Amino acid sequence: MKAPVLLNRASPALDAAAAWYAGRSRREQILLAGLGGLLTVAVLWLLILRPLLDARATAIDRIAAYETVMVRIRTAGPIAPTAAGLSGPLETAIPAQAATFGIIPVSVTPDGDAATVTVTEARYDSVIPWLAGLEASGATLSSVRIDRGSQAGAVNVSVRVQP
Repeated sequence: MKAPVLLNRASPALDAAAAWYAGRSRREQILLAGLGGLLTVAVLWLLILRPLLDARATAIDRIAAYETVMVRIRTAGPIAPTAAGLSGPLETAIPAQAATFGIIPVSVTPDGDAATVTVTEARYDSVIPWLAGLEASGATLSSVRIDRGSQAGAVNVSVRVQP
């Protein structure tokens, strides 16, 4: 039969450690206590405090970087050139406006009071602001078709524009 577990008794390992510690001289006990304190401080520093301080420094650096980006965004001007109103016939006004967005060449085919504009192999990041500029200038885009171009980032565009 097993011996009953007594809750008021320490484990045999702790009993053995306490007996071993009691067998040391007073000087050795003081040195062991100092070593234990030093070990506790080292563990606290390496496993708790240092990672927390490193995380804090990283967070401060990231906040500073985000604040720098926010300042640059707030002080930046417009992303693309602003579009002026279309003046003159569509055959000349649309290519002139497209050139301000870096879109060249532009083919304009008149169709009554409207025109069909075709652009091949233009950069997508230039086409979208150009289309927004066309609308901002008072033109109505009745149909827009954008297809993938042969190069990465390039598109073929067909737009029906009405003044």
